[in-house]
Amino acid sequence: MQHTIQLLMWLALLGSILIVFAALLLEFVLHDSVEYDMEFLWNHRYTLEDLHLKQEDKEP
Repeated sequence: MQHTIQLLMWLALLGSILIVFAALLLEFVLHDSVEYDMEFLWNHRYTLEDLHLKQEDKEP
């Protein structure tokens, strides 16, 4: 019984670590700066439309 509880606690700890990692990765991806990319990677050679990064407002 003690080993089962210990195993479940380790699984909960591992699951918590994975969820925190996934949440941080999602936060980074959602708030990535396109302006940084445009300035330093592309040197403003292209527009957002050229790179297909312009988000169009879609009505439901």
